[in-house]
Amino acid sequence: MTKIQLIYCSILSLVLLVSTTSWSQTRTYIIDRNAQEIKIDGELTEPQWSKAEITTDFIDAYPKAGIPSKYQSIVRMYYDDNALYIGGEMHDSQPDSVSYTLSQRDDWGNADWFGIMLDPYANNINSFMFSVTAAGVEFDALLFTDDADVSWNAVWRSSVKKQEYGWSFEMKIPFSAVRFPNKAVQEWNINLVRQVRRDRQKSYWNEVNPEVFGEITQTGKLVGMKDIKSPIRLSFTPYVTGYAENSYDYAAQQQTWGQRVTGGLDVKYGLNDAFTLDMTLIPDFGQTTSDKQVLNLGPFEVRFDENRPFFLEGTDLFSIGNVFYSRRIGAETYNYWDAENSVNDSLSEEVTGNPNLASLINGTKVSGRTSSGLGIGVFNSVENRAFATISDPSGNTRQVQTHPLTNYNVFVLSQSLQNNSSISFVNTNVMREGGSRDANVSVGQTNLFSRDKKFLLNAELKVSSIFEDEVPELGHALGVNFEKVSGIWRYGFGYGEESDTYDPNDLGFLYNNNSRSYYGELRWNDYSPGKYFLRKWAQVEVYYEELYKPKLFSYGGVAFNMVGTFKNFLTVGLNGGANPFGEVNHFESRHFGKEVRFGPNVELGGFYSSDYSKRFALDLRFWYKQFVNSSQKGTNFALSPRVRLFDRLFVVFRTKWDFITADYGYVRPLDDTYSDDIILGFRDRLITENSLQTEFIFTKRMGIDIRIRHYWQQVEYYNFNELRVGGELIESNYNPVGADGSSEHNTNYNAFTVDVNYRWVFIPGSELRLVYKNNIFDSKNSLIPSYFRTFDDLFDQPQLNSVSMKLLVYVDAIYFKRKGNKL
Repeated sequence: MTKIQLIYCSILSLVLLVSTTSWSQTRTYIIDRNAQEIKIDGELTEPQWSKAEITTDFIDAYPKAGIPSKYQSIVRMYYDDNALYIGGEMHDSQPDSVSYTLSQRDDWGNADWFGIMLDPYANNINSFMFSVTAAGVEFDALLFTDDADVSWNAVWRSSVKKQEYGWSFEMKIPFSAVRFPNKAVQEWNINLVRQVRRDRQKSYWNEVNPEVFGEITQTGKLVGMKDIKSPIRLSFTPYVTGYAENSYDYAAQQQTWGQRVTGGLDVKYGLNDAFTLDMTLIPDFGQTTSDKQVLNLGPFEVRFDENRPFFLEGTDLFSIGNVFYSRRIGAETYNYWDAENSVNDSLSEEVTGNPNLASLINGTKVSGRTSSGLGIGVFNSVENRAFATISDPSGNTRQVQTHPLTNYNVFVLSQSLQNNSSISFVNTNVMREGGSRDANVSVGQTNLFSRDKKFLLNAELKVSSIFEDEVPELGHALGVNFEKVSGIWRYGFGYGEESDTYDPNDLGFLYNNNSRSYYGELRWNDYSPGKYFLRKWAQVEVYYEELYKPKLFSYGGVAFNMVGTFKNFLTVGLNGGANPFGEVNHFESRHFGKEVRFGPNVELGGFYSSDYSKRFALDLRFWYKQFVNSSQKGTNFALSPRVRLFDRLFVVFRTKWDFITADYGYVRPLDDTYSDDIILGFRDRLITENSLQTEFIFTKRMGIDIRIRHYWQQVEYYNFNELRVGGELIESNYNPVGADGSSEHNTNYNAFTVDVNYRWVFIPGSELRLVYKNNIFDSKNSLIPSYFRTFDDLFDQPQLNSVSMKLLVYVDAIYFKRKGNKL
């Protein structure tokens, strides 16, 4: 039996048609209009509340699903011409035990909270989430079927009040904060949710069954709203940022200072009841959290998280097809190294200025969904030209263009169908001026759910076109997956491929193309509390991957994962796997056709995570990987204590250690004698990452967040081999050593970052930010055996320091209209 036949048999053995699903009855809330204004103070004393319909009887979803909540929640709602009002009384049998822990906005922290989910189009595709903690901290987000966008922010009001029975709240959600259909009679999908933190109890007004796929598909109805009009949704957020920046070199005892002031404008405009335009002009992202830099020894680039607010908020449509990686925008200049290549050595020229990042002129998003369920998204962004400066000793200067004027476009159509199904089309396009490379990627995708929402069929086709030569280079990718997504027993299997010419990386991200992959998985979920566990689940997966062209084996194996939560909310897990056929890496050598072979291996890992609601919690993780008949192995250990010293101060320390022994990988020869050889270096690697995050909350709208991270990787080479055809390794005479006798390929890499962020939301939508950043990056050949000596040496290296203050002011055009001014 061949390897692929073995995998197919394993996949087929996982397809067990076992399912049990129960459905709850849909609840309805009938809302009334009341034109009298109220004071949002957390006290439900106004007569409007006594006239509003009362709803209660929440149903637990966690820890035990399907039973009435033991905590009484009394909620009332009404509306007027401008807003929806929600008031609630959160009763607690132990009111002194309610958690009032403060946190930053959009973070529930460790507090009790209440929330409302609003789906005005009743399409079960996306929903607006507004919630408030018992400490008065506001949280808003966009919810999707199986995901959430917590970067989305709206301007609304809330207030909470401690009571003898527990706590109460009032919320005012302006209609300008949400999108809803333009019709006389409204019928929205809604759900109400409450969490009692000390019991980890999460209960819903309309029952949410964890065995059913999708939280927002299990909502109730809000009826009775009539003749409400979508207000003018136009807001401006001008901002100004001042920087003081210092570059300090301890060894040279030199430092330079710089100051700069930038300004920009964010605009939001509701084109109609369904579509919104978001625009940023002359954006400045200098206060963005520092990237987690690492030493990359592999053949593929490192993928970094997106931390820029404009590229995070409201991008759900643009994520369809996974061909939009926003970090491509404003990244390294396209022809950065052209400056060095343009230097005339005979004139003693040198590069005296060369911007490494492209400058963003603007960014624009238009997105929304019609009443018929058609989602439309358009994204556009433009980067300016960049020039390097080259100077000679006489003072003459000239400029070399290192980045062309570049235009990025994303266009999305996504039609919702019955049963939460959808069909979508996505196109991304990159156009650079002149003869620089252009690119285009198109995606067709469909997600088809069965009528009972138990089964899902996903299929997609992607086509890339690269315009760099006279003849465009075309490539494709496709995937088909079938899953059972509801019930205690779930399973799935699928197939995917990327051709050897498929390339989405001008605006997307793909580690490597030229692959075919197959997988099958089976998962068991137990949501019913037992003698020891509240919940538990287990999963097993088989997988196989090969090259697309030529059809050659890459790797294949089996993996398992088991997780259980005890009744004291301690969660433990065990995972592992085996690759019995080893791995053939077709990319490590950097020369296609010269594969690098790794032997069969097994791995085992696990974790321990205690109750986060306690003042002290602890996370532990371990992982071990052993190659068969080889000294090659890897060990990972991670420890993370979490301490809430008091309700305003929260500290998390994380330390992670990786020990990789007898690893081997490609090295670029330093001696031209071996320039035609493919050299693999055998090495031991030690990777340490320590980080400290501290939050100190002054008030519900003011706090400071401190993040310190130190990443250290030390690589020691001890042998070099030449790679031959078929993966054969033979001893090489190549062995560059320094004066101390150690390899010149040895690497001691450090990345140290500090981000201190003070944030004060002085009025809703407007804020003041004060940010301090410190960055130290250093790489050298000399190894230091001690972590503490390495850390001490770190501060002798060149470093960058930045202090910045940013003021944002939110201006809502509806305010001026209500004052009688014309827009």
